[in-house]
Amino acid sequence: MQLIGKTEITLTDVKTGKVDVIDDENMITNAISRVFDNNIEGMFFNIDGERGTNWAGSLLPICGYALGGILLYTDPLEENENNIYAPSINPCVGYANMEVNSTANVMRGSLNVAESEKIENGYKYVWDFATSQANGTISAVALTHRNGGIGYWGDLHRTSSKLLEMKNGNTSISGEIASRYIDVVEVNFDENYFYSISMDTSNQVLIKKIRKSFRKLGLNFSLTEDGDELLEMTTLTPSVFLKPSASTSYGYFDFFGGEDGYWYGFLAPSNSSGNATIKWIKIQKSDYSYTEGSWTLSNARINQIGYHVNYATSPNRYVESVMRGGYLYVMNYDKTGMYKINANNSADITEISFGFTSNMYANTQYDGRTYIFRLADIIFGSDFMILEDDRVVKTINGNPLTSCCTPVFQYGPYGITFGRNSSGSYTVYKGLWLITPYLATINNLATAVIKTADKTMKITYTITETQ
Repeated sequence: MQLIGKTEITLTDVKTGKVDVIDDENMITNAISRVFDNNIEGMFFNIDGERGTNWAGSLLPICGYALGGILLYTDPLEENENNIYAPSINPCVGYANMEVNSTANVMRGSLNVAESEKIENGYKYVWDFATSQANGTISAVALTHRNGGIGYWGDLHRTSSKLLEMKNGNTSISGEIASRYIDVVEVNFDENYFYSISMDTSNQVLIKKIRKSFRKLGLNFSLTEDGDELLEMTTLTPSVFLKPSASTSYGYFDFFGGEDGYWYGFLAPSNSSGNATIKWIKIQKSDYSYTEGSWTLSNARINQIGYHVNYATSPNRYVESVMRGGYLYVMNYDKTGMYKINANNSADITEISFGFTSNMYANTQYDGRTYIFRLADIIFGSDFMILEDDRVVKTINGNPLTSCCTPVFQYGPYGITFGRNSSGSYTVYKGLWLITPYLATINNLATAVIKTADKTMKITYTITETQ
């Protein structure tokens, strides 16, 4: 099957009546094929009585759901079939989906219900943008998921639709097995394993490599195994990276995948007085050699790095910091911004101001404790996002993650999470999420469109399939 798409943009000057029409054709990316081909750990199936995802109304029919939104960009997009998310430094000036926009959101257009219709071997979408909507330069147009066209990565008008919960199953397991999942720092989907790192009650750092059938199903795998297979465990005994009291059941620390061949650990409680001290450890992935030390950050007042509690009994984890591009991003004490600290040079530190006080601890659902996370190149809190160039965008307050206390580990258009719920028997949750603002098509316009407040805009996007 081959998909063919065409865009027609009609601008009408409401003062003069002048009409300009721009036509162009698109390329198809791998986004839709990866949506339907990436059955991570068999989670598309109902296993052992689990409740499955209702694909109808979330992915199917493809026209209207998996392809049910449109995104408008200021700059051209890289024409690469594997380019399925736009860089956040490319401004999105408008979007729309299969609904009429009833909000005051000036970026969002409306579906023209009367003119949109099924056509032979495809669909004709028609979207209308009023004079106040999607104003700016439009150099590229892309079809996306229906939810991606509601609010893109986030706005001030709708609760976040960037993550669509496809499934969130749970298993009752022992605390020791649960710690493998709660402490995950890195997932290798193609090679079918993950790493978890934490600290025990003797101040030892434990690195575990666990086989997990993400992409390959063995002859004797049931997909309901409590812990799969522990392939190896390495114990480090640091001398600086230590909790104040080793035997305590908690610690204000977290570990991160650095995406540079190292794992990083940072340990620090909240600091309200300034000159915050952060202990650190840097672990070489290839041979587990490590260095460690301590920083004192002049005048810095930080929120806690993260939080782990009850290792190997009833473990829990608060994810409150994130790494991106070799930098640690940690909230300041007043929740009015984040510190950006070079993981290899603490003198390289800046404070990113929000311009408001974040309510980051609100709206955490069902024992979920992931407050800060990454998707693509964007850092998210419940009411903000930090783009690749460190610009801050305020959003409506809402945490989309349920029963989650790990980072979101991304594989193509999907992310997986692990979490906990302590009600009744001890359980670990496994979530599968569709990351919805993908680029299903890329249409770079030969001539950029300048949409201004004296013009309305109609976008007609037809997509058809050929055998």
